[in-house]
Amino acid sequence: MLTEQSSRPLHFEDTMNIKPLHDKVLIERLENVKETASGIILKHSEEPDKARVLAVGPEVTEVQVGDVVQPDWGKAAAVQEYFVVKIQDIAYIYGE
Repeated sequence: MLTEQSSRPLHFEDTMNIKPLHDKVLIERLENVKETASGIILKHSEEPDKARVLAVGPEVTEVQVGDVVQPDWGKAAAVQEYFVVKIQDIAYIYGE
């Protein structure tokens, strides 16, 4: 079973102070983990980590808050425990 886990619980109050400008997107890394039948959780390193969108700048129309996306992590700027990327550095949105 493959699950998505955040590095820590999301607290909306934390992200209220970070407002992306222009074409920027605030994201939170979701680690890909695999759980064995016996309950051992293993980091699934074959797939890149996904991210959840927490906030979007006023020029962003391609993604919405809550979307799970695949960013270019090499272009992501760390802001506290989160990351900011330009919309053009998000490769795709994962479907439901």
